[in-house]
Amino acid sequence: MQRDNIQADVKRAVLVEAGHRCAIPTCRATTTEVAHIVPWTKTQDNSFENLIALCPNCHTRFDQKKEIDQLSMKMYKQNLSILNNRYGEFERRLFEILAASGERVFVVGSGGDILLANAVKDGFFEDKNVAGMNLDITGSNGFKKSFPMSFTYWVTDAGVEFIKRYASGLDLS
Repeated sequence: MQRDNIQADVKRAVLVEAGHRCAIPTCRATTTEVAHIVPWTKTQDNSFENLIALCPNCHTRFDQKKEIDQLSMKMYKQNLSILNNRYGEFERRLFEILAASGERVFVVGSGGDILLANAVKDGFFEDKNVAGMNLDITGSNGFKKSFPMSFTYWVTDAGVEFIKRYASGLDLS
Protein backbone atom coordinates (compact mmCIF):
# COMPACT_ATOMS: atom_id res chain seq x y z
CA MET A 1 0.00 0.00 0.00
CA GLN A 2 1.33 3.43 -0.96
CA ARG A 3 1.68 5.87 1.93
CA ASP A 4 -0.39 9.05 1.61
CA ASN A 5 1.42 12.36 1.97
CA ILE A 6 0.72 14.29 5.15
CA GLN A 7 -1.33 17.38 4.33
CA ALA A 8 0.69 20.60 4.51
CA ASP A 9 -1.67 22.23 7.04
CA VAL A 10 -1.49 19.19 9.34
CA LYS A 11 2.30 19.04 9.08
CA ARG A 12 2.51 22.77 9.84
CA ALA A 13 0.23 22.38 12.88
CA VAL A 14 2.39 19.53 14.24
CA LEU A 15 5.58 21.57 13.83
CA VAL A 16 4.01 24.69 15.34
CA GLU A 17 2.71 22.63 18.29
CA ALA A 18 6.31 21.69 19.14
CA GLY A 19 7.74 25.12 18.30
CA HIS A 20 9.58 23.63 15.31
CA ARG A 21 11.67 21.64 17.79
CA CYS A 22 11.88 18.02 18.79
CA ALA A 23 8.91 17.28 21.10
CA ILE A 24 11.09 15.33 23.54
CA PRO A 25 11.86 17.87 26.28
CA THR A 26 15.37 16.61 26.99
CA CYS A 27 16.25 17.00 23.30
CA ARG A 28 14.47 20.02 21.76
CA ALA A 29 16.73 19.97 18.66
CA THR A 30 15.66 22.39 15.94
CA THR A 31 15.94 20.06 12.95
CA THR A 32 12.61 18.23 12.86
CA GLU A 33 10.68 15.56 11.04
CA VAL A 34 7.05 14.59 11.46
CA ALA A 35 6.67 11.10 12.92
CA HIS A 36 3.68 8.81 13.38
CA ILE A 37 2.99 7.88 16.99
CA VAL A 38 1.14 4.72 15.96
CA PRO A 39 2.84 3.50 12.77
CA TRP A 40 1.16 4.43 9.50
CA THR A 41 1.45 0.79 8.39
CA LYS A 42 -0.96 -0.18 11.20
CA THR A 43 -3.43 2.71 10.98
CA GLN A 44 -2.97 4.68 7.73
CA ASP A 45 -3.60 7.64 10.07
CA ASN A 46 -2.03 10.96 9.11
CA SER A 47 -4.12 12.94 11.58
CA PHE A 48 -2.72 15.69 13.80
CA GLU A 49 -3.44 13.52 16.86
CA ASN A 50 -1.22 10.71 15.53
CA LEU A 51 1.71 12.90 14.51
CA ILE A 52 4.56 14.41 16.52
CA ALA A 53 7.63 16.50 15.67
CA LEU A 54 10.92 14.70 16.31
CA CYS A 55 14.52 15.39 15.40
CA PRO A 56 16.06 12.79 13.05
CA ASN A 57 17.97 11.19 15.94
CA CYS A 58 14.90 10.76 18.20
CA HIS A 59 12.82 9.64 15.20
CA THR A 60 15.36 6.84 14.57
CA ARG A 61 15.49 5.98 18.28
CA PHE A 62 11.68 5.66 18.27
CA ASP A 63 10.90 4.03 14.90
CA GLN A 64 13.93 1.86 14.21
CA LYS A 65 15.90 1.25 17.39
CA LYS A 66 12.78 1.06 19.62
CA GLU A 67 14.67 2.87 22.41
CA ILE A 68 11.63 5.11 22.97
CA ASP A 69 8.29 3.36 23.38
CA GLN A 70 4.90 4.34 22.00
CA LEU A 71 3.45 5.19 25.43
CA SER A 72 6.26 7.71 25.94
CA MET A 73 5.47 9.27 22.56
CA LYS A 74 1.80 9.55 23.51
CA MET A 75 2.81 11.30 26.75
CA TYR A 76 5.08 13.72 24.88
CA LYS A 77 2.17 14.57 22.57
CA GLN A 78 -0.25 15.00 25.49
CA ASN A 79 2.26 17.14 27.37
CA LEU A 80 2.66 19.43 24.35
CA SER A 81 -1.07 20.04 24.41
CA ILE A 82 -1.04 20.85 28.13
CA LEU A 83 2.01 23.09 27.86
CA ASN A 84 0.83 24.94 24.77
CA ASN A 85 -2.69 25.53 26.02
CA ARG A 86 -1.76 26.52 29.57
CA TYR A 87 1.69 28.09 29.52
CA GLY A 88 3.16 30.82 27.35
CA GLU A 89 6.45 30.66 25.50
CA PHE A 90 8.22 32.55 28.30
CA GLU A 91 7.02 30.06 30.92
CA ARG A 92 7.99 27.05 28.77
CA ARG A 93 11.48 28.45 28.16
CA LEU A 94 11.87 29.14 31.86
CA PHE A 95 10.83 25.54 32.67
CA GLU A 96 13.63 24.34 30.34
CA ILE A 97 16.22 26.67 31.89
CA LEU A 98 15.25 25.70 35.43
CA ALA A 99 15.29 21.99 34.53
CA ALA A 100 18.84 22.34 33.21
CA SER A 101 20.15 24.57 36.00
CA GLY A 102 18.28 23.25 39.03
CA GLU A 103 18.00 26.83 40.32
CA ARG A 104 15.20 27.62 42.77
CA VAL A 105 15.37 31.43 42.80
CA PHE A 106 15.18 33.72 39.79
CA VAL A 107 14.43 37.35 38.96
CA VAL A 108 12.43 38.66 36.01
CA GLY A 109 11.99 42.22 34.86
CA SER A 110 9.03 44.47 34.42
CA GLY A 111 6.03 42.54 33.12
CA GLY A 112 7.45 39.25 34.36
CA ASP A 113 4.52 38.87 36.72
CA ILE A 114 2.17 38.79 33.72
CA LEU A 115 4.36 36.38 31.73
CA LEU A 116 4.47 33.93 34.66
CA ALA A 117 0.85 34.33 35.78
CA ASN A 118 -0.30 30.76 35.03
CA ALA A 119 2.76 29.10 36.58
CA VAL A 120 2.27 31.26 39.70
CA LYS A 121 -1.47 30.50 39.75
CA ASP A 122 -0.70 26.78 39.50
CA GLY A 123 1.62 27.04 42.51
CA PHE A 124 4.92 26.39 40.69
CA PHE A 125 6.47 29.78 41.49
CA GLU A 126 6.01 32.04 44.49
CA ASP A 127 6.57 35.79 44.30
CA LYS A 128 8.85 36.64 47.21
CA ASN A 129 7.91 40.36 47.02
CA VAL A 130 11.54 41.44 47.32
CA ALA A 131 11.80 45.20 47.22
CA GLY A 132 13.48 46.37 44.08
CA MET A 133 13.54 49.23 41.68
CA ASN A 134 10.15 50.85 41.05
CA LEU A 135 8.89 53.29 38.47
CA ASP A 136 6.93 55.97 40.31
CA ILE A 137 4.44 58.09 38.41
CA THR A 138 2.89 61.24 39.80
CA GLY A 139 0.23 63.14 37.88
CA SER A 140 -0.52 66.85 38.13
CA ASN A 141 -3.92 65.98 39.63
CA GLY A 142 -2.32 64.19 42.59
CA PHE A 143 -2.45 60.72 40.98
CA LYS A 144 0.36 58.46 42.23
CA LYS A 145 1.23 54.95 41.09
CA SER A 146 4.31 52.79 41.61
CA PHE A 147 5.21 50.00 39.19
CA PRO A 148 7.73 47.29 40.15
CA MET A 149 10.56 46.86 37.66
CA SER A 150 11.63 43.41 38.86
CA PHE A 151 10.12 40.35 40.49
CA THR A 152 11.95 37.71 42.54
CA TYR A 153 10.44 34.22 42.47
CA TRP A 154 11.05 30.99 44.37
CA VAL A 155 10.40 27.65 42.65
CA THR A 156 8.05 25.80 45.00
CA ASP A 157 8.31 22.09 45.74
CA ALA A 158 5.33 21.57 43.40
CA GLY A 159 7.23 23.56 40.77
CA VAL A 160 10.34 21.44 41.17
CA GLU A 161 8.25 18.28 40.71
CA PHE A 162 6.45 19.70 37.65
CA ILE A 163 9.70 20.81 36.04
CA LYS A 164 11.27 17.37 36.67
CA ARG A 165 8.23 15.68 35.10
CA TYR A 166 8.34 18.10 32.17
CA ALA A 167 12.06 17.59 31.56
CA SER A 168 11.69 13.81 31.82
CA GLY A 169 8.71 13.67 29.48
CA LEU A 170 6.46 12.20 32.16
CA ASP A 171 2.70 12.75 32.19
CA LEU A 172 1.88 16.34 33.24
CA SER A 173 -1.85 15.93 33.68
